[in-house]
Amino acid sequence: MRSRALVVVLIVLCIAGAAGAKRVACVGDSITYGSGIANRMRDSYPAQLEQILQQYDTAWEVDNFGVSGATMLSRGDLPYIRQSAYSNALASNPDIVIIKLGTNDSKPHNWAHKDEYVSDYLAMIDAFRALPSAPEVWICKPVPAFYTNFSISPTVIHDEILPMIDEIAALRDTPVFDLYTALEPYADLFPDGIHPNAEGAGVMAEFIAPFLLGVRLVPDFNQDGVLNLVDFALLAREWSQETTAFDIAPAPGGDAVVGYADLRGLSTYWMQYPSLVAHWLFDETAGDAATDRTGQFDGTLYGGPTWRPRAGVAGGALEFDGVDDYVRTDTVLDPADGPFTVFAWVRGGEPGQVILSQANDSDGAIAWLGINAVAGTLMTAIRDTGRFTRPLISEVDIADGAWHHLRLVWDGKRRDVYVDGREVMADTRDLGTLKHSNHDFFLGVGEDLAAGTFFSGLIDEVRIYNVALKPVATARDPAEVAN
Repeated sequence: MRSRALVVVLIVLCIAGAAGAKRVACVGDSITYGSGIANRMRDSYPAQLEQILQQYDTAWEVDNFGVSGATMLSRGDLPYIRQSAYSNALASNPDIVIIKLGTNDSKPHNWAHKDEYVSDYLAMIDAFRALPSAPEVWICKPVPAFYTNFSISPTVIHDEILPMIDEIAALRDTPVFDLYTALEPYADLFPDGIHPNAEGAGVMAEFIAPFLLGVRLVPDFNQDGVLNLVDFALLAREWSQETTAFDIAPAPGGDAVVGYADLRGLSTYWMQYPSLVAHWLFDETAGDAATDRTGQFDGTLYGGPTWRPRAGVAGGALEFDGVDDYVRTDTVLDPADGPFTVFAWVRGGEPGQVILSQANDSDGAIAWLGINAVAGTLMTAIRDTGRFTRPLISEVDIADGAWHHLRLVWDGKRRDVYVDGREVMADTRDLGTLKHSNHDFFLGVGEDLAAGTFFSGLIDEVRIYNVALKPVATARDPAEVAN
């Protein structure tokens, strides 16, 4: 009992130490501004960065001080230091500053003054550090220029500016976001070779966010989509060891040993659900609405499913009668958009019944998870656009009256399904893009609300993520720990 109490005290202290408002000032050019992005107020990289950070603490604020065409060079054609955005960034008195300037400096008429690039950069860092808020200043390696456009030189960026950023970082002991390496695999997200689209800006935001949260990688060690005592136990098991996998802090490079910095990094994410899209706890006691904890996909009950406040694996659950009960909500995600993961706790069911499904234009509602009508075992019918892709059918009977934890993973190439932490079916070849779907999502029924597809039993704790989360061999499955 004493050791368990110590664990709780350590976690509470770390969480308390990590709390507090954080104002971030994003300084940069058109890539920061969001040029070419239809809704830059929502989809520029600073906007998406704020959305990610606010999942963990709503006190985070990220301001976009980007200026299209701006240069770091004070003798460039549009010096950032002479723009009102620079004055506004200083006046915001930020806690954190992210500087991403250099792309426009690579233009031949600007790079003629390249000997001043380092000194101009150092002066900007010093100006921000002198503010009353004494902000932490991060500098960025520019994203790649995938081909010459707007007179921007890919060669100058790669061969000259990147080494200068390393020099500047060393001179001012300033941490660096290596956006060049992070974005290099994503040429398809740069329509004009220079500016990322909304998805590319999202990659930038997703790369930066963990560093601001104090870690170099999200500490979901067992890949169950939630940061809890399981992850703490796995971290504690590696205490004082030299291990890359668990050396999550301090950002950006770690310190080569698992210790208090890593514990503090884990506390930043404590009981958070990174990349969560929707989560129905089914802990209600009455009413015809199933609340999504993200606030985006509240479901409507049809047919009168019964709330069972004390019957779930974690709190309550929703019971379906197998006749006409189901839950309906808006489109949660489009399977064609990329990787995703679905978790669900289930008890009951009969052959032909469907647990989760989503409608599309050509096939009605496709069973994401269901029970095969012939074999009576767990299956998934979600499939790609190819002519020969068949449903995956396991040999596992989940309709045995016990609770089972289900996990469906699409990693962008293959479907993979787990029951109680054990892989039960997976593709043996790569598939194409999954079928597009932007129609309603169903819990407890299948295609066209057909008789025989209505689920009979209990469903609890359904979670959907927009990343592929596969169990890792060294970690316990969440089936062992109710989240």
